[in-house]
Amino acid sequence: MDERELTEIISRFIILVATRLPDDVITALKAAGKSAEEPMERQLFATMLENLEYARKERIPICQDTGIPYFHIKLGLSSPAVNYLEKCVKKAVVKATKELPLRPNAVDPLTEVNTETNVGRNVPWIDYELVPGSEDVEICLHLAGGGSSLVGRSVVLKPLEKIEGLIDNLLEVLTEYGVNACPPLFLGIGIGATMEMAAVLSKRALLKTVGKRSENPKIAKLEETILQSLNELKIGTQGMGLGKSILDVHVDYSARHPTTFAVGISASCWVFRRGVLMLRRDGSFEVPTHREVDLL
Repeated sequence: MDERELTEIISRFIILVATRLPDDVITALKAAGKSAEEPMERQLFATMLENLEYARKERIPICQDTGIPYFHIKLGLSSPAVNYLEKCVKKAVVKATKELPLRPNAVDPLTEVNTETNVGRNVPWIDYELVPGSEDVEICLHLAGGGSSLVGRSVVLKPLEKIEGLIDNLLEVLTEYGVNACPPLFLGIGIGATMEMAAVLSKRALLKTVGKRSENPKIAKLEETILQSLNELKIGTQGMGLGKSILDVHVDYSARHPTTFAVGISASCWVFRRGVLMLRRDGSFEVPTHREVDLL
């Protein structure tokens, strides 16, 4: 697969993520709507699903805020694309921005100049995970909207605070900003040694499959505890106090320093625009998050 072909495929993938939610998120929204007890809550979910269907049929963005492109790439170091993948990703963002179009969201923080292409200094952000010996590339894209990004935090707690401090911080942040983030939300929590480590781990946690618990039973229990605690806030669907405020929580972690307990928080609104593109050495590809979709 040459540079031109790869750019085209990634561009189509970006457009797909902006216009159609992944299968697991759609399943979670349908389940939440089906279990809704109040008529108003059921109507809210019905409207959400109607919005999704309209965006899919008309091939238009699900939300007017098409977010900042965040890529997590598992890069096989034996892949022939290793030398030009990043160039193709940036070209694909520009191409998708023009063709769909995506709203231009890359603004210089000092000059306030919008690049109009969604490409700027360190944007799109690309988080690499190197895979020695592999010839494949896995590209995970999250279009991170401005509202849900308000919930984002990274703090270093005192070691005695630990899990209690983590939950207290989550409750404080969600109480203040949860309504602005367009709930119900999906949350990723990172626990680590430093502020930046926890932040990266929280984003990686957010990108995990909805409904799938951690393989570590203690982390899986923590995910359930956090989910239950946050839903007791009663922020509710669209901030109206009805039903669940949070649809799922995932936690990822690293070893920590004995005197620190760093916590990172990443979130997505109900329009959880995420997708995975698998690229093979032989030029074939698939989008496992969107099973009924063909990019060709």
